[in-house]
Amino acid sequence: MNFYEYLASLEAAGTPFALVTILNASHNAPARTSFKMCVTEDKKIVGSIGGGGVEYKMRNEALEMLRTHEPIRICHEDFNDKDGVGCGGNADILIETIIPRPTLVIFGGGHIGTALTRYANDVGFNVTVYDDRPDYSTIEGHPGAMHGICAPYEDIPNTPFPKHAYFVIVTHQHTGDRACLEGILRRPELEPRYVGCIGSSVKLSHIFKAMMDEGIAREDLAKVHAPIGIDTGGNSATEVAISICAQLTAVAHNKVMADAMSAKKHPLNAIENG
Repeated sequence: MNFYEYLASLEAAGTPFALVTILNASHNAPARTSFKMCVTEDKKIVGSIGGGGVEYKMRNEALEMLRTHEPIRICHEDFNDKDGVGCGGNADILIETIIPRPTLVIFGGGHIGTALTRYANDVGFNVTVYDDRPDYSTIEGHPGAMHGICAPYEDIPNTPFPKHAYFVIVTHQHTGDRACLEGILRRPELEPRYVGCIGSSVKLSHIFKAMMDEGIAREDLAKVHAPIGIDTGGNSATEVAISICAQLTAVAHNKVMADAMSAKKHPLNAIENG
C-alpha cells in the first residue's frame, strides 16, 4: 500500500489524521519540498519530513490540531544543531487535519429512522441503519444511508462500530430500545460522542432503573440524551427526526441546546423524584 492509498484507507475507515507537508525548503535543509508524513491520533507516523527534532515537533503540533479540530496551520522551522540534524536550512511546513464525516448509527429503520437518515446525511453524517427486520434495514429503503445492518439487537455487543460514533435508538419496541442502549453502554471502548434514546420519561425511567439494578453505572446513564431530541412541540415522525437532527448537529459543534428534552425530563430525575 503506497502513501496515498494509506491516506484513502484512513478516510474510508473514518479515522481522523493530519497531513504534514514540507513547503519551500532551502537547499541545505534535510527535508525536501513536498516531503510528507501522516499522523494519526494514536501517534502513529507514516512517511517522513526529514527526521530529527523538527519532525518530532511537527508530530506534536499535528496531534494538538487533531485534538482541537484545527483545520490548517503553517509553521516556519529552522533545522539547526539543537534539532540533532546539524546541516542547517529552513522550511515552511503545512499541517492539514482531515476529519472524516462522523458515523451515525440509527437503531430502528421505521418512520423516524427513515426521515432522520435523510436529514442527517444532508448535515454531514455517514449513516448506518440497524434493524432486526430485513425490510427495515436496507439502503434502498433509506435514501442517504451508507450501510444497512439486519441483525438481532442482542448482537450489538459483538458488532464492529467505529470509535466516537453517534448512536440514535428509535426501535419499534421497548425491548429493542433497551437491548440497544445496554449494548452500547456496555462498550465503553467505543467512547460514543452521542447516545440518544426515544421514549417518554416514564417509560425510560423504568428502563434506566432496571439497567442500574443490573450494574449499569448511573453516570453512564446520565450522559444519555433521553428523551431524545429537542422540544419543538411537534410529534410527527418528520418533526421528531428534525428535532433529533438538530441535537446531533449541536453536539457535533460542541453546543448545548436549552430546549433539549433530556434537560427537562431526564428519566433519572423521574427515578429520584419517585
